[in-house]
Amino acid sequence: MASGWLLAAVATAAIGTVALDIVGSGILGPQNQPLTEADVNQALASARAAQPPVSSTTPVTTAPTTTTTTPASPHGLNTPGGSLVAACDGDQVTLLSWSPAQGFRTDGGVARGPAPTASIKFKSGKTEIRVTVSCRNGEPVADTATDDH
Repeated sequence: MASGWLLAAVATAAIGTVALDIVGSGILGPQNQPLTEADVNQALASARAAQPPVSSTTPVTTAPTTTTTTPASPHGLNTPGGSLVAACDGDQVTLLSWSPAQGFRTDGGVARGPAPTASIKFKSGKTEIRVTVSCRNGEPVADTATDDH
């Protein structure tokens, strides 16, 4: 019984070794061998010869440059009702994402912007937390108001 297990282990090892050898050299032979420096130089020379020459009378044009303002990076804001991510672009704020705190949910109208102010309501039972976000000095700032019905 033990000799059968030993024979099976030896056969498995031999088959695995042959399989790795085949994978390493390819099924049809050593086709994926690394290129020598001479092979690389020859390939580059052939590629250069195949390209059409560049005319010296070709006009060179440049694209007009434009200046763009990069909006401020997003900032995370935490409130009792949940957290949100907002970004300012000048005096315009945009709510990018939000996540209610445990036990809360978003309640209806989300005004995500871009606008001078953006807002969201979080609700838990009879408690409603309204979050208004605006930009101060280019950074989003959250003001909260709690309403316990």
